[in-house]
Amino acid sequence: MIIRKEHALALLNVKSQESKGLACQITLKSEEAPYIELEYQNLLEQGASPIEYRLTYWGRTLVYMLEEMINKNLIKHPTEWDDKFRWIGSEIIAMIEASVKNNDLTGDTIFNYLKERGFAEEVYEEKKGWLKKVNNYAKTVYDIFKNSKPRLVISKELGNYIATMPIGPADSKSMPEGGRFPLLMEAMKLISFSVPNSDVYTLSGLGQAVQKVCQTVAPAYETIINEDYMYALLKVLDNGVDALTDLELETLGALGYIDVDGEILPAGEYLLEAYKLWSEREYRPVKTFNLELLDEEILLGIEKVWKKHEENKEILPTDEEIVHFLLEKPLKEYKHLKEFYGRIINQALGYQKKEELKKKWAELFTVEELFKHFWEKGNEWYERLFDTVKEALYSLEAFNLIKAELDEKSGKTVYKITDFGEEVLKDIKEKGVREIKATAVKSITITKTEFGAPNYEWYKEALEEHLVGGGFPTKSGLLYEELAYNIERLPHITRFELMVLKKIPERGMFLNELFNEFDETLKEEVQYALNKLEARYILDVLPNDAIILTDAGKLIKKALAGTPEGIANPINPIIVRILKAIKEAGNLYIKERKVRILPKNWEKAIKISGIDPETFNKELAVMRLAGFIGKTSITEAGMDVLEAVELLNK
Repeated sequence: MIIRKEHALALLNVKSQESKGLACQITLKSEEAPYIELEYQNLLEQGASPIEYRLTYWGRTLVYMLEEMINKNLIKHPTEWDDKFRWIGSEIIAMIEASVKNNDLTGDTIFNYLKERGFAEEVYEEKKGWLKKVNNYAKTVYDIFKNSKPRLVISKELGNYIATMPIGPADSKSMPEGGRFPLLMEAMKLISFSVPNSDVYTLSGLGQAVQKVCQTVAPAYETIINEDYMYALLKVLDNGVDALTDLELETLGALGYIDVDGEILPAGEYLLEAYKLWSEREYRPVKTFNLELLDEEILLGIEKVWKKHEENKEILPTDEEIVHFLLEKPLKEYKHLKEFYGRIINQALGYQKKEELKKKWAELFTVEELFKHFWEKGNEWYERLFDTVKEALYSLEAFNLIKAELDEKSGKTVYKITDFGEEVLKDIKEKGVREIKATAVKSITITKTEFGAPNYEWYKEALEEHLVGGGFPTKSGLLYEELAYNIERLPHITRFELMVLKKIPERGMFLNELFNEFDETLKEEVQYALNKLEARYILDVLPNDAIILTDAGKLIKKALAGTPEGIANPINPIIVRILKAIKEAGNLYIKERKVRILPKNWEKAIKISGIDPETFNKELAVMRLAGFIGKTSITEAGMDVLEAVELLNK
């Protein structure tokens, strides 16, 4: 959807003519472009002849709203607008949607942009004070966008432009010159621009589907995609080629949508994909993925331990062996982990140790010495390092990159790398160990939505992490996009992440407000926690920096409401596997919303879980402390966790 000065004036012109009982006729070719773009947006429709235009229901709603806003001095008359001023565009729709999702709150980042367009105001609420919120005019625009179905008409020239342009995300300045083609594409919801300044563009989910059609269709006619072609192709799909008229058969064949036998060709398959998005407007949710430096090092370590196992069968990738792997290597080979270990120590001891850490880093040579310096008493340094490694193992299993399994011969739990983990290993070896941020991956996954584009900071992260380049997702970018949607997630919450999660309401909070809940020196730690929580589909950070909990996140927060904050990993993949095993071995009582397990069935639950008895019983103690199980049953909190697991993978 796009409304600039020329479009607003065109709408006012058509309304003026209609009020006089006259048809609005556009006889000059040079004046027709904005009217065509409005027609493609379903705001105008053709009258008795192709040069006559009249308002649709949605166009009339919009122009009456515009006049009311002008009369209330919320916005100047379009004659006073700058020619390039975007009153409404995909980035404005994204700002409005983000606000609506967040209790109508705009936040500071986008407030002025919406206020300038008459869509936001400061509202006083008792007990809350002055709040920056979108108004009813913004909601009307959003309603028009969601309900006015655009046309889909692609000419041969526009199709060639779409076929050859980078899909994004990319810097808007690098977009190929195309005259009014970008406006036509935005009118049909094929392209999106980023919040708040349109710095980044990307083809939308529909735009990417249409591009596939344009790259495979035979340009036999002046128009290569329109609604008639799509409906004709549906006839073939539903009733076979005999259902077509002679003209439809000839047209679909000439454009390469079907072959001589009436079989649907690749261009036809892509057109059906585009039709589904255009007609049903069902887009996938925005999911993402995240890897920290230690996650990647541990994954590499597991692979190396398995290679040692080939030479010595007694060596297995257990928790202890993976810790030993870290201890064997000199610290200088882990310089890229400096910040990670710093965060772990900062979370535990506070930032008063920050300067001491910097000094000691120059003096120490091994990971062991580093941990011994800060946790010298007893054998606590080893426990701390063990906990750090365990946290990374949980994270890897939560993202389906490894799986903990019981080794029958040794009776120990070992870690096996999944097929997804193998793909990540290939990427690490090709591109090196580097952090993969959730927001960087989201700069790719958000493009498959109806009008989503990443904000500029997300896009810069994706560039730095080699996930995008040259206007396209890279091989790495496509890999982490695939993982975001195809892995089976298991919930994992660390001690610090629980502290962060408890500060976040379901809606109504922004990043700066969350940072203010912690000491300013902990901002980096909070940011890393958000990355993990978002990648696990527990929360979503919107383009205007608003934070909202997903449905799964709401359940997990509820389940953890009574959990003491001192537990290291109150929810982790092993706990989830044990909950599932108890549910399978026990009896479900729907009215009580509990699963009870008989004493004789505990052995069965251990076997189902695939976890060694010692680990099973250790985690069982944590689960009782966290409130997920009682003496003989899964509690309501535990049931919430199991329900959240289903939502994470819906």
